[in-house]
Amino acid sequence: MEGVRHLEVVALKALAVLASVLLVVFADLIPSCESQSRVVLGWVEDKYIESEAGTLYVIVVDRAPYYVPYPFYQDVKVGDKVRYDGRKWEIVQRRGEPSRLVPIELLPSPSPSP
Repeated sequence: MEGVRHLEVVALKALAVLASVLLVVFADLIPSCESQSRVVLGWVEDKYIESEAGTLYVIVVDRAPYYVPYPFYQDVKVGDKVRYDGRKWEIVQRRGEPSRLVPIELLPSPSPSP
């Protein structure tokens, strides 16, 4: 009986360790407002103001919230494509605007040099 109890305790400890490791891994994968040092490129899905700890301006890009400066918050609209390079936010493409990318097949082919 005591051997079975010992196995149960070992199994529960192993399960607790595994759960802790999984929580740490998933916590690193989920972006948060505090970790805005990574590059962000995507479409603005929502924008709102948080006022719990002062006024914070938030945009949601790819289901992740990001704090942005007030002038950028005023300028950006839901549906705009934005980029953050770790230092500044910019609007890459306005909602409804055609892309500025030129398809490769439309580029002129290089002429042979003499």
